[in-house]
Amino acid sequence: MGSDDETLSFISRGGTTQDAERELFEQWSEESGVEVTHQEVADDTEMMNLISENPGEFDFTNPAQFGLALSRIEFEGELFTDIDTGEIPNYEEHVQDQWKNAPPIEGQDDAIFYYMSSQGIGYNREYVDEITSWDDLKTDELDGNVALFSSAPTRFGNACAAAEVGVAEALNDEDILDDVFEEMEEQHEYVFNYWDAGDQFMQWMREDQAYACSAWGGRVQVMNQEGMDAQYVIPDEGAVAHTNYFVITEESENKDHVYDLLNWLYEPENAVELSTTHNYPMAMQDPSEDLTSLFEYVESPDDLLWIDWDEMIPNLDMITERVNEVMAG
Repeated sequence: MGSDDETLSFISRGGTTQDAERELFEQWSEESGVEVTHQEVADDTEMMNLISENPGEFDFTNPAQFGLALSRIEFEGELFTDIDTGEIPNYEEHVQDQWKNAPPIEGQDDAIFYYMSSQGIGYNREYVDEITSWDDLKTDELDGNVALFSSAPTRFGNACAAAEVGVAEALNDEDILDDVFEEMEEQHEYVFNYWDAGDQFMQWMREDQAYACSAWGGRVQVMNQEGMDAQYVIPDEGAVAHTNYFVITEESENKDHVYDLLNWLYEPENAVELSTTHNYPMAMQDPSEDLTSLFEYVESPDDLLWIDWDEMIPNLDMITERVNEVMAG
């Protein structure tokens, strides 16, 4: 596919989020005359591999934290260029400083903050009055009607949150690690299935198979807008951050166009339009109710649990094996 002087190539994970990005990018293309082409991949691992294997093929993308960690650790930080935020004045002026300086971009120049996201709990209020804690999943009324995300890092991170310990703390202490997996096993007793993609848990909730799920709030909001009395909560103990970022590939020959697009995107009016289309809020200064009413909106990065990927990735095979053992029952 590739790109040329009048085309930018964007790679992302597809779904409703990329559909919203495609729609908004087209507005910029009408103004700039520069087309944006889209390629969809299954996950950040495939994204990083394709960028590495096809230098110059892609201009920019929006990895989640795991993708950023892979690029820095597995690909030695060579995939993405350092971003000069002076070329994105709307980012410098309009994005909240606390999110510009939160993990995993604190002290880093290879990415800028895009949107808030987390892996909390979505539930159907027709069957559940209220959920405020991970412990609330372990109740008789939910036995056999809970669905959790199969991602090993996310399962582990949220089990750490439920056990009220940090990820790095658990990875460096065998007793604490065992406590985390004990918590995971307790949750497993109430689970009827594990989901791999967001549309799976949405289907199960629509079909009344799942009353509560680990979930992305943006997806739960879609069901709420469709008429289900669905609610999303970050439990009192916390939930894993699934925040996303924009990066520019090192080999892109169209960095000026990417800067122009990103600067346009961070104009407050455009940022709100994009956020309310895909339901994941950008962290704008003096946010309007349009942003703060989104299920994913949180006041501070401190409201989320941040995975230490420098600790996680070297232990990922071990974590994956043990998580799979729990899910296998």
